[in-house]
Amino acid sequence: MSLLLACLNLFYVFLKIGLFGFGGGYAMISMIMAESEKLAITVEEFADLNALDMIIPGPIAINAATYVGYLNSGVWGSLLATIGVSVPSLVIVSLVMRFIDKYKQNTVMEGVLSGVKPAAVGFIAAAAITIANGIIIKPGMGLDTLLSDPLGTVSVFMLIVFFVTAFVNIRFKVNPILLTALAGVAGAFFIR
Repeated sequence: MSLLLACLNLFYVFLKIGLFGFGGGYAMISMIMAESEKLAITVEEFADLNALDMIIPGPIAINAATYVGYLNSGVWGSLLATIGVSVPSLVIVSLVMRFIDKYKQNTVMEGVLSGVKPAAVGFIAAAAITIANGIIIKPGMGLDTLLSDPLGTVSVFMLIVFFVTAFVNIRFKVNPILLTALAGVAGAFFIR
């Protein structure tokens, strides 16, 4: 496929994600992940994206589009993927702002939003489980071996970082940026 066709395909893929990715960046991650697999982006590369999202400023969906676009087609791919994921939000938010007062108390709209919220949480959970499978489970192992050989299947260090980070963030409300930096330092010292 020529570079132009690959870039146009990226624009189309991320335009769809931007148009139908309700729930924000984290909810869009599972959609981006599914499309990325079709673009030959590996789970490990996607896990790298997740780590980069924690240290690079900006909206998750835009960072993901830029990253996947670059991996697939270089600078032009990242540019067109980023524009594709951004255009629907720019158009829809502009339209919503124009009509928000008229439909603010609409019961149908309230019902639609009430139905979309749990779906967005489900998408976030699906993305978290998929990414955790690629990070916490050792390479070459699968969930099927987890029950038969848990210690041989799981990266103990990664699991400890996961649980400590989650616990400290939930229980003590420690700043995620600080936790990310500390996890990076721990990884630099203990993973080689």
